[in-house]
Amino acid sequence: MNRQDPVQPDPAYRFKEMSENNSRKCHKLLLPFIPVVRGLCETLGPDYEIVLHDISGPKHFIVEICNGNLTQRTKDSPMTNFGYSLLNSDEYKDVDYISNYKSFRPDGSPMRSSVIIIRDENRKEIGFLCINYDLTRATIVKSMADFLTNVQQVTSLEKVKETFSSDPREQIRALLDEAKNIKGGVPLRYADKLERREFLDKLDRDGFFSIKGAIEIISEETGKSQFTIYRDLREIRRSRNDSDIS
Repeated sequence: MNRQDPVQPDPAYRFKEMSENNSRKCHKLLLPFIPVVRGLCETLGPDYEIVLHDISGPKHFIVEICNGNLTQRTKDSPMTNFGYSLLNSDEYKDVDYISNYKSFRPDGSPMRSSVIIIRDENRKEIGFLCINYDLTRATIVKSMADFLTNVQQVTSLEKVKETFSSDPREQIRALLDEAKNIKGGVPLRYADKLERREFLDKLDRDGFFSIKGAIEIISEETGKSQFTIYRDLREIRRSRNDSDIS
């Protein structure tokens, strides 16, 4: 006896079976939306409720609903007051969809909702495809992000810009460029003795000379010998200390 491969179900038959399993007979144009509801539900996840309404006849009902626990609804639940407003208001007669409006769960938690109005070939409304997103977890994430990105400017450090770098020469260059702004970026070779010392004082306060190689670079920038830079620093620090004591 030859072993036979298992028979694969016909996708068209599966769709027909899935459609016929609905407890109520819905409009035939809504049948293709049943797998759309289920596919969207699995794609978007548990924070989304997807609902398909049949509004083609005098009695409106839910054809399919996924994650109905978000609004505590089942297929036997009535349509919302907003749904009836869409049906009875001339304001929405030519509207095909409404996106991202605010709604609420039964417990008052906020949601973001959208509704797509499904029409027949004569533009008559036959269904609503509703997508409701529970904002609870997103709100928590947003609050956390706002907290983590909130910074307070310390008044005494308003002119200080903290820069992080793994390369010491990059850090030296950043501090050097910031200090140059004292004189509008004028090349340091043209600075007189007073201007040079003011510049060196700024760098010293910023911790510039604690970085390896700083003396060599400032010597190149100013055109002065390292001996001159060391002498200037000694006098600047002595003057600063004398000022603090007084």
